[in-house]
Amino acid sequence: MAATSLLLQISALGIFIHAFFLSISLGFPWVIGGLLYKWWRTEDKEYYEAARNVTGVLGLNFALGAITGTLVEFGLVQAWPGSIFAIATFGLIPLTLELVAFLGEIVLLVMFIVTLGKARPLTSLSVIVAYAVMAALSGVLITTVNSWLNVPWGTGSLASNLYPFLPPYGPNTVNPGALVTLKLELVKNVLTSGTGSQVLQNPDIAKTIGVALTDPYVAFTSPYAWASALHNVNAGIIVGVSFALVGYAYRFLKTGQAKYVKILRAFLPLLLLLLILQPTIFGDFMGKMVAFQQPTKFALIEGASNTMQNPLLGFLAYGDPRHSIVGFDSLTNQCDSLGNATLGNLSSLAPNVTLGSLSGVSLRSVCLSDLSRSESRLN
Repeated sequence: MAATSLLLQISALGIFIHAFFLSISLGFPWVIGGLLYKWWRTEDKEYYEAARNVTGVLGLNFALGAITGTLVEFGLVQAWPGSIFAIATFGLIPLTLELVAFLGEIVLLVMFIVTLGKARPLTSLSVIVAYAVMAALSGVLITTVNSWLNVPWGTGSLASNLYPFLPPYGPNTVNPGALVTLKLELVKNVLTSGTGSQVLQNPDIAKTIGVALTDPYVAFTSPYAWASALHNVNAGIIVGVSFALVGYAYRFLKTGQAKYVKILRAFLPLLLLLLILQPTIFGDFMGKMVAFQQPTKFALIEGASNTMQNPLLGFLAYGDPRHSIVGFDSLTNQCDSLGNATLGNLSSLAPNVTLGSLSGVSLRSVCLSDLSRSESRLN
């Protein structure tokens, strides 16, 4: 269990490091595009020199991002067994398309670097814009998979059998018995050994679960996935462009040369536009999705140990200033609604699972235990 915890911590650190490189990969192409556009329109060589310098940073950053991304994925697969299931089912199509997008990024970035200064400015501008689109598409596809891990869209009302406070997650495109089998195997291992890690690496367990998914494209229909993709990709572009902004602002403050202000103006309007869109549209969309689809996460964000009234927050989150901000007290009461139901009752959907003495474990106790683990993060 200690080894698993360490792997999770290392993976979390790797994700933060990878996010740094990812932001530059998303933002710098638009900086370069702004500089190339100004070079094309003015024929001022200073824009070209700036574009070439930023391209050098982008190329190095891309290599480092690919390395750290591989390490992160390896760590997640080793530390969290559910990722194996997600990759094999809901994430299969998005991750396959993401591989195509990633290969497109490589080809376009190499083409851009090789032809920069040799091809016409408009041609180079077209290539870097195509690369930026591929980078954004890659981010959208990865976010789609990550979103499903947070909101398992396509499982209908299945999750509410154990967590009554969860809403229906779209249409039911799964074999309920397969997902219940997976959950029961994880719960059984947690109760007996303290961890559910590595469960799905057992071939016998995989055979017991069987075929789970009937629609491999359902992850794309999740409104939470689209909200998350728009919010995250736009945030990444903002951070990446801001790095370039800080770099050139520092050079101006250090040297006092007016050319750095001129370079800043080539991409500053884009940054200002994205900064306006992020909270007013993308952030608002994301916030509403979290409030409806992830009540425990929303309660954590708002520090709501108890249900409370906040007209402004109620309006922003639910569109109704009279709507209560649901706290953990209300979520706990909904766990209580499970009454005397047991794992044995739930296992009727998964007849291949042998629970033994665990069949009498209360569903209410499992719900309350998981909810308590979430609420502990408030402290």
